Amino acid sequence: MGDLLKVAFATITQASGSAAGEDQVLVSASVGCTVLSISLCNTHATNDETFSVSVKDGNSTEYFLYHTQSLPALSTFIHSDKIALLPTDTLNVVSPSASADIDVIVTYLEQT
Repeated sequence: MGDLLKVAFATITQASGSAAGEDQVLVSASVGCTVLSISLCNTHATNDETFSVSVKDGNSTEYFLYHTQSLPALSTFIHSDKIALLPTDTLNVVSPSASADIDVIVTYLEQT
């Protein structure tokens, strides 16, 4: 079987995910995958936000792709470089703001 194109969606808020507002946007599960793009959109009309994107490996070691990246009100940030995830890896997004409202769309290839 070949690669399967998939999409994952999440909304990052302080209330979602862990107490720090972290969400596991993509869990590689039993197969590896290649992230093709990550789109983050700040849907709040007036508040500028920050976000961090990281990959956690099977040992829960965290590797940051972006740390405290600025995301102005009503703006979009696009990451378009490929990221390989092994079966035990997770892709995580966090915003420390209590008022955060960031929509996340991840396109990826599930590789079988």
